[in-house]
Amino acid sequence: MKILKSLISIPLITKTTKLWQELSPFRKNITFGILITLILLTFRNGQLVAEIEDSSADWMMTLYRGGDLVKKNTPPFVILDIDDDTYQDWGEPFITPRDKLLKLLQFAIKGKPKLIIVDITINKQPHQKSGLHPDDLALQQYLAQYEKTHCSQSDCPKILLTRTFNIPKGIRPFDPNTDPYYLAQRSTFLDEIVMRSPNIYWATTRFEREHDILLRRWELSTPTCTNNVPDIIPSMPLLATTLLHQKYSSNLRDHLNHFKPNCNGDSKKLQDKPKQFVVSKDLKFDIQTTRLSRRILYTIPWYLNEGEKLPTISDGRQILTIMSANKILNKKASHKPLHNSVTIIGGSYIKGRDWHATPLNWMPGTLVLVNSIQSLLQYGVLKPPSNWWILIFSAILIVFTSWLVVKYGKLIGAAVSFVIIVGFIIISFAVFQYSIWFSFAIPWTAVQIRQWSDL
Repeated sequence: MKILKSLISIPLITKTTKLWQELSPFRKNITFGILITLILLTFRNGQLVAEIEDSSADWMMTLYRGGDLVKKNTPPFVILDIDDDTYQDWGEPFITPRDKLLKLLQFAIKGKPKLIIVDITINKQPHQKSGLHPDDLALQQYLAQYEKTHCSQSDCPKILLTRTFNIPKGIRPFDPNTDPYYLAQRSTFLDEIVMRSPNIYWATTRFEREHDILLRRWELSTPTCTNNVPDIIPSMPLLATTLLHQKYSSNLRDHLNHFKPNCNGDSKKLQDKPKQFVVSKDLKFDIQTTRLSRRILYTIPWYLNEGEKLPTISDGRQILTIMSANKILNKKASHKPLHNSVTIIGGSYIKGRDWHATPLNWMPGTLVLVNSIQSLLQYGVLKPPSNWWILIFSAILIVFTSWLVVKYGKLIGAAVSFVIIVGFIIISFAVFQYSIWFSFAIPWTAVQIRQWSDL
């Protein structure tokens, strides 16, 4: 068998080598460049190529930080921020004091925003032997009466609470011998209220951290098995954008119910489930998500460079306003910035450890939520260009740069091809603000590898 293989392979290699040697330098460059492109496309979803595309998108975001064009119906974002000064004045509590959280919530509701997101874990206070802590009880009673006191005669802000989870008992996370499992929902003293309310929701704030510790992607939803009861919790970006586009989110709940896990281990066939969730004409979520469709396009940094300003929305307000919780509780803040906004109650204090590395540098979790929601409102769900588009564009670039190298030499050919790539990046940058993503990573890489080769 080995002899047969050698008889086949030796003539084949000899013939291939001879054909390659007979090619002109121009054709060698083209052949090698297109071959590299095909290899990159074949491994497009692999780690190496995915990292190259991530890096190109990260670089694009650093150029477009802040942005200068906001869609007409984009709401402003307001963060009611428990900053370091506030946290220290409160005595550096282990958990966010419920009495102060209630006052921040009341302040937010009076401002009449479109949505209120509570980016704070709400669990029963520790060291309470029986019943609820008085501050927990006050918060519970306030939300229990929310519909009657605020929603009976007019529209009221939707309130999104952060759902947290437990690892099921007996599970050893990170153990390669552990079978796949579903998280369990952590019970709270607000569960029954949220279950009955048409205006209060649970959502998750789970994001995907990359190997380089950057947060680039959000999760569509989190399936859970709690006491063997299946459920599925939408992500905060998904639920928030749905509520901003639609008056009610019942169709989202009906849609997600198709994807409840079977806690006994069985699963439904994919063809029995819907493939897509349509929020609006311009916003559709594919259930079979990709790395790009879950991508957060950060445009709002936490720290502004000198002379840098955030863009404004149609009514003249800045896209983001940050209000210190201390000033709010001391009655030194106006409700006016909150009107028709997406208001987020959260903390940026360092000891809260809710700080994350992003393509726009470090920022607190509240601003990650802002960017993830704004990304969906401004750009929608990104879809990659087709392999044919990338192959055609790469071939054109390779043919042109190969002709330049043969005609004018490697130095001039490399310089002109670099200018072409920069021009294409400028075009990508220009159309990026119109929700169009031209991925230049693979064409750029293919041209660079071809130029590095000594043919």
